[in-house]
Amino acid sequence: MQDIDKVAPTLIATRVFIVMGLAFIMFYLTVKLIGPENKEKWFKKRAKYTFFNRRGLFGEDINFGYPRTPQGFAIAIVLYGIILGGGFWYVFMLGY
Repeated sequence: MQDIDKVAPTLIATRVFIVMGLAFIMFYLTVKLIGPENKEKWFKKRAKYTFFNRRGLFGEDINFGYPRTPQGFAIAIVLYGIILGGGFWYVFMLGY
C-alpha cells in the first residue's frame, strides 16, 4: 500500500466518484429487488416536503426513508456497511 499523501488528488477524487456511482446503483437495484410494497412496509418516508428537500429524477425511487421494522434496519445496515466498507477499501487500501 502506498502512502495516501503521495497519491495525486485526481486519482483519489476519481475513486470517490466511482464509489458514489456504485452506491447509487446499489440503492436503485435494492429498491427494485425488494419492491415498492415492501419498501413502504419496512421504511417510513418523510411526510412533509418543502422546496429544499424535494427529490430529483431518481430521488423518489431510491429514497428509502427511515427504517421502522427489523427488515428495514437489516437492509439499511447491510447497504451502509457495504458502501462504507467497500468504499474505504477501494479508496484507501487498494493500491494506486
